Amino acid sequence: MSKHAASQLGLPVDGVERPTREGWTFPARNPADGETLWHVPDAGVPDAHAAIGAARRACYETTWGADTALRAASLRQLQEALVARSDELALLMAAETGVPVALRAAHLDAPIAGMASGLPGAPAGVSVVLTPATSPLAVAVEELGRVLAAGGTVVLKPAPEAASAALELGRIALDVLPRGVLNVVPTRDVDVATALILDHRVDEVSFTGSAVAAERVQVAASRAGKRVRLDVGGPLTVRAGDDADLVPVVSAAAQRVAANAGQGCHLPTSVVVPPHRYAEALQAAVEAMGEVTVGDPAEADTLCGPLRSPVARDRVLRYLALARSEGGDIALGGRVLDRPGWWVAPTVIGGLSQESRLVKEEVLGPVLMVVADASARA
Repeated sequence: MSKHAASQLGLPVDGVERPTREGWTFPARNPADGETLWHVPDAGVPDAHAAIGAARRACYETTWGADTALRAASLRQLQEALVARSDELALLMAAETGVPVALRAAHLDAPIAGMASGLPGAPAGVSVVLTPATSPLAVAVEELGRVLAAGGTVVLKPAPEAASAALELGRIALDVLPRGVLNVVPTRDVDVATALILDHRVDEVSFTGSAVAAERVQVAASRAGKRVRLDVGGPLTVRAGDDADLVPVVSAAAQRVAANAGQGCHLPTSVVVPPHRYAEALQAAVEAMGEVTVGDPAEADTLCGPLRSPVARDRVLRYLALARSEGGDIALGGRVLDRPGWWVAPTVIGGLSQESRLVKEEVLGPVLMVVADASARA
């Protein structure tokens, strides 16, 4: 970890690590066993205001925005520092949010590799970046690269379940970025997020997450006169025709939806096939999901780890109950694993229609639906 990580209770704000104004903290818990790892700072509205002030000064009262050479050098140094710490960051994500280290290429390495490629970029100003727990560092690193390349500064508010990873990103940046360019304020308080979005000193709001939350952010930020960037998730449907080779098609979908326990955007959660090939596809899905390695996210061969929180687990369980109520056939899994932590077995569901909520909505769990195409001839 960074040399600034001796205290887990400091906010990387305005070039230093500082305690929260109100002294609040919350526990970071290991989703693999439910145990408390450590406590992290729980920022309040005064901390949010201080972070915005620091970002504003760095953006408009220093040479940061005009000095392309400084920004390019700073981004390269940050990139190098993150590469040097990437093994530790991968393990931190595994411990805090259950992202398997086997998935570090997409969740860490690729975003770091691409973060210094965007100079000079469009004007950004002061940007509030709101990131999801399903992507503990990838979105933050990508958005940080975009904003900083354009001469902007960032106030990063991570999802509470991913606070430690974001804080470590901020601590690493203390050594290489000018004061106030990156400020990190984890919080459980929705009022803090609202204060960040509405503050008149903020120029842009970037949000990645659910469609419901995105709509709220869009309305609030637009009314406050901010530029808004939204990356909203949604499920993908894979369609296989009469002559498709079903095994590789279904296996590829199973691997993607099982990775990180299905906690990601734009995953192929449903495979739609002609009715006369439904049984074949369902069997292929059961075999593919049955071969998924479930286990400790810190182990190199694990593909499917735990759900990131009890709330995330219970969300998946509600969808499984809905599938049963809609007449779905649980062909594999459909249950909580008997171990500490927040685990759901890789699951295959058949018997649903294309109008099912499970097909249309994000389940965010290791759940694959096989659906007979009602519009096709049997």
